[in-house]
Amino acid sequence: MTSLLSPLYIWQGGWLVLLSGMENQPHQHVAASLLVSLEGMLRVELGEQSLRQPLVRVAPEVSQSLHSDGPLAVMHLDPDEPAWWCLREAESDAHLPLKALRENLLALADGDARADLAAEFVEQLRQPAPLNPPDARVIRACQQLRHDNSLDLETLAAGANLSASRFRRLFSEQLGVTFKRFVLHLKCQRALSLWESGMSLTELAVAAGFYDQPHLNRTLRAMFDALPSRYARGQSVQVVPLSLPANTRTTSQE
Repeated sequence: MTSLLSPLYIWQGGWLVLLSGMENQPHQHVAASLLVSLEGMLRVELGEQSLRQPLVRVAPEVSQSLHSDGPLAVMHLDPDEPAWWCLREAESDAHLPLKALRENLLALADGDARADLAAEFVEQLRQPAPLNPPDARVIRACQQLRHDNSLDLETLAAGANLSASRFRRLFSEQLGVTFKRFVLHLKCQRALSLWESGMSLTELAVAAGFYDQPHLNRTLRAMFDALPSRYARGQSVQVVPLSLPANTRTTSQE
């Protein structure tokens, strides 16, 4: 039976959980993924590609499925999260520091809440600063959406001194996801941050701003294959918010 090795750590930009094993069906989500086996290998299908290796990065909007018989860390990083922009600049998965990543993750694998260590781990992933961070106007729009997800594309485009069509293209070019999908993703992130053991999907849907429970369920299955809580198999799951600085790393405005 799959068991949780850590709480579900979540911050404004992603989430992290450690599991004793995992298997899911092909799915595609807005966030990038960092998948790290704590021992042995992972089997990952990326589109038409089959990988067997201890560490895999998955870019946003790439179809993936995962199988691991051993313990692993699953990390989702929003497309504007600085940690993803640092990780994506590595020449290949093999160029990432697997040994150091495993050591830091294993320190979180005893089931206790270690928010300080988890936050330190994310901050380390954000170093050094990426050479080619996203456009300042796109990052500013992402920050505004996190504070008010009712903002529409036209309002944000006007704030960036761009036409709606130009802003839509710039957003997709910079982050690799559409504006509409990113907004839906933020609603899913809100659902994760609000989720508590014992909460029904209906209650969660209302709290996170979805139309109804079927809408939330369809969205989560498409983006995550399931809530991370599914893998707890009835265990109590602790959600631990991390306090991390907001993303301020950007390129200069065009």
